[in-house]
Amino acid sequence: MVVERPDTYRILGNIYRGKVTSILPGLQAAFVEIGLERTAFLHASDIEPSVLLNEDDELLERYSRSDSPKRRAIVRIPIEKLLEKGQGVLVQVIKEPIGTKGAKLTTQISIAGRFLVLVPDADFIGVSKRTKDLKKRTRLKRLIAQIKPPGVGFIVRTMGLKVSEPEFIREIHLLLDAWRSASNEALKGNGPKLIHKEMGITTRVIRDLFSEDVDEVYVDDEEDYKEIQSYLAALSPDLLERVVLYKGNEPLFDKFDIEKDLERLLRRKVWLRNGGYILIDRTEALVAIDVNTGRNVGKHALEQTIFETNMEAVSEICRQLRLRDIGGLIVIDFIDMGSPQHRKALENAMYKTLAADPTTNSATTLSKFGLLEITRKRVRPELQEFYTDVCHACNGLGWVFSPETVTTRMDRDLRRMAFRKGDARVAVHPAVAAYLFQDSGRIKHLLEMEHKRTLVIVPDEELDQDEYKFLE
Repeated sequence: MVVERPDTYRILGNIYRGKVTSILPGLQAAFVEIGLERTAFLHASDIEPSVLLNEDDELLERYSRSDSPKRRAIVRIPIEKLLEKGQGVLVQVIKEPIGTKGAKLTTQISIAGRFLVLVPDADFIGVSKRTKDLKKRTRLKRLIAQIKPPGVGFIVRTMGLKVSEPEFIREIHLLLDAWRSASNEALKGNGPKLIHKEMGITTRVIRDLFSEDVDEVYVDDEEDYKEIQSYLAALSPDLLERVVLYKGNEPLFDKFDIEKDLERLLRRKVWLRNGGYILIDRTEALVAIDVNTGRNVGKHALEQTIFETNMEAVSEICRQLRLRDIGGLIVIDFIDMGSPQHRKALENAMYKTLAADPTTNSATTLSKFGLLEITRKRVRPELQEFYTDVCHACNGLGWVFSPETVTTRMDRDLRRMAFRKGDARVAVHPAVAAYLFQDSGRIKHLLEMEHKRTLVIVPDEELDQDEYKFLE
């Protein structure tokens, strides 16, 4: 699931002109000021020496005897030899700020399109690992080599495995224009600043997820609809008819029961179809998932019941990882099985299901205690962190809806009450009231503009933070 709010725009993929504020040789890392609240983090392994050093630089010659870009990419030059305090550097965000940690950066710049990824500082051609067909990989490489300009590299994305030459040509021009614009912006003025902004959530989702396998896309905002139409018209006009502007009176989230699904995604317990369930708990170091038989008493022997519950849990666990955007270290405690055949079948099912996950991951074998470990790339806060705040009443042992989420729910309730006229009086927790009135009441004003009515906010300390009620 992809979520974004106007006050918390994602910065993943943004390109900045930064300034090195400190270098930590012991960590082989540097802190870089890019204009955000917290300084960002740049590790030596994420620095491409050829971007910072000339081909004939003595330092580069000392650490690498090959002119091959691939060779230089694996050379480990100490960071204190690459950067110095106060130096300007072009960087891209590869991991969102999470918790108290700042954004993670790289100097290996890339700009993603729908079918291709532009790599400005490397003259090579790559193809998505999603295809193992050597003939197709060779054909695509030859095609891109014929139409791309020299001096830049391109990677064919999974979405580009089936497209034609004209579609590649159109996107190459778009990506090169974006890079020229960013390069020109980088030369203007002084100090840290944003020089290339990644696409907004609407276009980004269409770019990364909308394929021939999707029958319809519903949009309830006319501006977003026009943005999608404009983007697809340039790259995939055959998909235009699949985008539907939703004009129903019933809120879109209600129409497709998304509100209920979203609340289920924040629950600790997830029921399986056969009566079993899984429990999902987050700790500081890892996410623990426990599999239980629950109400599933089975129709056969106990071993078979356990095996069936574990197998059904596999697909649901992988689904929850994607929907909740869970990353980092995940430890799954399956129900113990004695049969070696069942254990092997479970491992194979997990590997096959994880292979379909677009997010980079890896998994271990099943331990003798029934534990299986997964690492999944984490580039942004997961859904629970985004939608909830730590509950002050229980000192972090539970979760409540954040003021932003409560406001979003109020917004949808106001849509349902569109038939009512006059002012709307709403009693809310003081924390929600403070959020509505921050920045001279900007959020409250946006709601009033959206629903064309005045909102009277009544703080009520008797309400929990995730509660609110409309007063007569």
